[in-house]
Amino acid sequence: MTYDCEVAVVGAGMFGAAAGKHLSRAGADVVIIGPAEPRAGDPVSQHSFGAHFDEARITRRLGWDPVWEMTDARSQERYRDIENESGISFFHECGSLVLMANSIAHRTNAILDQCAAAGIAVDQLSEEDLRGQFPDLGLPPMEGGVMGLLEREQAGYLNPRRLVSAQLTLATAAGARLVRGTATGVERVPGGWLLRTDGAGCPPRIRAERVLVATGAFTNVNNVLPVSHQLDLRAFTEPNLLFEVHPEQLDRLRMLPSVVTVDPADTGDANTSLYLLPPIRYPDGKWYMRCGPGMQPLVEELRTVEEMVSWYSNQKITARQMAFLTTMTHLMVPNLKPVSVREACCIIEKTPSRYPYIGHVDEDFAVVVGGNGHGARGSDEIGRLASTIVLGEPWDCPIPHDVFAPLTASPAVDERGERPDFLKPPFGLC
Repeated sequence: MTYDCEVAVVGAGMFGAAAGKHLSRAGADVVIIGPAEPRAGDPVSQHSFGAHFDEARITRRLGWDPVWEMTDARSQERYRDIENESGISFFHECGSLVLMANSIAHRTNAILDQCAAAGIAVDQLSEEDLRGQFPDLGLPPMEGGVMGLLEREQAGYLNPRRLVSAQLTLATAAGARLVRGTATGVERVPGGWLLRTDGAGCPPRIRAERVLVATGAFTNVNNVLPVSHQLDLRAFTEPNLLFEVHPEQLDRLRMLPSVVTVDPADTGDANTSLYLLPPIRYPDGKWYMRCGPGMQPLVEELRTVEEMVSWYSNQKITARQMAFLTTMTHLMVPNLKPVSVREACCIIEKTPSRYPYIGHVDEDFAVVVGGNGHGARGSDEIGRLASTIVLGEPWDCPIPHDVFAPLTASPAVDERGERPDFLKPPFGLC
């Protein structure tokens, strides 16, 4: 049995689900290919996990980069529509707080200028203001002290699993076919591309006029690109600790916004950049605060598919990563008395441009990959832009398309024998 379609979207995560929705709504005959989320205890592979496998991603419009600000803002303007149309809620508007070192006041001022131009309301909070408004929150020791930038509206966190479910619901409602399987190979055939697939109830072949690959960090190792094609895309560990919140502390700590700290000091693992989520209810019924790193070398590169699968499947971070995250969480929430602590592992994929790849790598064969630690909150707009590329529609984005052009693989060291800057911290402050 072979499915025939106009567009095959390989990958049913945040980028693929969004692109599938926009393609279907544009009238294309779409097949979305991606395995269902593995259940606890199920065997895993490089096809089994994606960046949406957690309960929360920070979302905000505030930022210092116009590219991410654009994708974030356009996506977040549509969150409530996506929720209402799908019947699936995923966005929690608790506000987003960015703590900036006063030593980089020029960056703080640039952010405020950009927010003012975009009509994004931001409160500036001194250390005294921060202690008054958020007495349960500690302040990191950064050079010159700390300035808080608080975005109260259209900011907080989203549930990426529920966002993916909402997008797939809307895609199938618009006519897309969702195939719960994996693409294991691709080859050019007359009139398009032939995808080999695997999975229970999955057709062994899907023939498509056009293909869009949205398989994240595993794109170069999953046999989903045409022969001899490799993207300049690297995978890195994203270690997290989840601190179970005692019921007696839950109401107070749930009043916190999502938090990102920006420490520019080049101090290795002593750098205090991080992200922190307020208590969130997980599928086990417990409430956890989640802490992740920002600019520390303890964020390590995963160089082989075996390392990537092991990182995901074991869900065990290193002792070095655990020590940092434990120390920082106690610094940021000094009165937290966790009932238990869980380890959690995700993967960040990075590109040398630090932006997603949205474009063709071969005739009628496109990719949308490279979240760079930022992709969740802007995924709807990123998927929409990918759909316009696939369908050959005019580029309707204020950011030039060249910014998103896919790049082919490059060496892991430069002419000086050092790693290029994009392979070093910072790693997407989510």
